[in-house]
Amino acid sequence: MRRGVATALFVLAAGVAAAQESGNAPANDTKKTEVPFYRQYLVPGNPLDDQIAEQEKRVEASPDDPNLRTDFGNLLAMRRFPEQAAEQYEMAAKLDKKNFVALYNLGLLQETQGKDGAAISAYKKSISRKPGFPPSHFHLGLLLERQNDLDAAVEQYAKALRIDPSMRDPRRNPLVVQSGLMYQASLVNYPRDLATSAMKTDAVFFEEGKFRKVPVDRALSTQEVAEEEPEVVTPREVGPGNAAGSAGAQGGTTSAPARRNPRAATFPQPPPEGSVAPGTGTQRPPTASRPPRAIRPTPQVAPTPAPAPPPEEQPEVAPEPAPEATPPPSEVEPS
Repeated sequence: MRRGVATALFVLAAGVAAAQESGNAPANDTKKTEVPFYRQYLVPGNPLDDQIAEQEKRVEASPDDPNLRTDFGNLLAMRRFPEQAAEQYEMAAKLDKKNFVALYNLGLLQETQGKDGAAISAYKKSISRKPGFPPSHFHLGLLLERQNDLDAAVEQYAKALRIDPSMRDPRRNPLVVQSGLMYQASLVNYPRDLATSAMKTDAVFFEEGKFRKVPVDRALSTQEVAEEEPEVVTPREVGPGNAAGSAGAQGGTTSAPARRNPRAATFPQPPPEGSVAPGTGTQRPPTASRPPRAIRPTPQVAPTPAPAPPPEEQPEVAPEPAPEATPPPSEVEPS
């Protein structure tokens, strides 16, 4: 009995193997589509979960787009799926060798998980791709300060403040209160700051238009750090009026009109010859040339005589006082 069962199983196995070799039966090594780990926890109707589902479809439609994967990693990190978010950041960094935002966000994710060594490595890679990005320098300095590597931390802080001096302001960068080395970083930058203040304009050293005042305490999207394209200004052709008119008459490209006289709007100009007067059907006669104005002789004016000096006034002489009258002798009374 046992021999018969064993023989039957052997024949059945041989038949399945022959069918697989001939292609009549599916092979056992076919790979099944793996369902992402996070998908079973998504709740329909939740705003964040709906965004994750929509972003997942975009990534599946364009799997080689590093920006889509970076933003997808941000959504997964917000939903507390750190491992899946890190996979998207790493994939975005592999697809684009110049993508520094994905590595910066990866450093933030690992820093929040307490993986300081991996976060330091991610920040250094981000700096190697974009040395002028101040948040990467600041976070790297913060982790180096936690590891008691103070000299290297001060160097990173100084670089971040040189690129963006506003990072020392707690309203701009709330994480600055966690560091006790800001004064040393300021001393390192003191010669440069002194030279900047001595110049007439700070634009010699700093260009505010190039500063990217992005948040320092959260992950960044690709739109927040997009490169601004410079505006292309087409030069204007300025030439005499007859040259522009002749070019238009010959069928060529018309150039910009000649520069106007700024005083034309202030002073009225005479109408052109042969133009039609408003309200009438007659043409204006040509304006006759005005003869030169005769020069009138300047009348001779006789000089005005100088006024005569006033007569000298004679000093007044005070009259002499009259002599006093001698009183008459008094009469002697008889005794």
